[in-house]
Amino acid sequence: MKHLLGISLLAVAALCSCSNNEKKSEASQRHDAWVASLNDSLQTARDAITQNTLMMQSLDSTVNTLISGFEQTSNPKLVEQYVVAKGYANYDTSSRTGLIARITESGAFELVATQKSGSFDRIAVSSNGESRESDVVAYDKALNSRIGGTSIVAFKGAKADSIGELIHLNSSGDVVVAFKGGKGGTTKLDKQQKSMIARTWEYYNTMREIDRLQRQSLLLNEKCKIIETRINQDL
Repeated sequence: MKHLLGISLLAVAALCSCSNNEKKSEASQRHDAWVASLNDSLQTARDAITQNTLMMQSLDSTVNTLISGFEQTSNPKLVEQYVVAKGYANYDTSSRTGLIARITESGAFELVATQKSGSFDRIAVSSNGESRESDVVAYDKALNSRIGGTSIVAFKGAKADSIGELIHLNSSGDVVVAFKGGKGGTTKLDKQQKSMIARTWEYYNTMREIDRLQRQSLLLNEKCKIIETRINQDL
């Protein structure tokens, strides 16, 4: 009986040992998988940083090509200095109907619409069967003002960006500006206006994309540091 009891105890001990080893093996496998996952995440982040760097180099080249076609305004009547396409630094908006584009000191894309002998608070720009409309800018003697009989309204933000993109994509075709919220009316942009707006939007959008990639790369670098710390702590 004692002999049988001893065998039983040995069997139980063996089973417990196997069970513990299996648990250790499972824990080890989970740990190895976790470390592998961290390393994969680290490599993915590093690859994204490399890709961003290459893209920024390409965009920098585009900016270097575009920048020669722009200058800063020197009109003392303006509230701030703007970056505009060459030839438009002192453009007279007070006596004509049309649309121009500029980049503000804060780096925003801005459209300035003018209508001689009219009034409006928003515009809709159409080309190639597509139309995009601006925000409403109420008359406030600042962003929406009048000089003589000409209404001058400045638009910026996501909807102005969208209009700039539309003109950029269709600069070789007809582009029509409709003035809304007042007496109405439309005007067709000439070749020079289309080219100026398209180039301004391209310059702005390129700079915006560089800024986005830079901010993204900073976040990815921080992510890499956190992952590396976790991996090193586990070694």
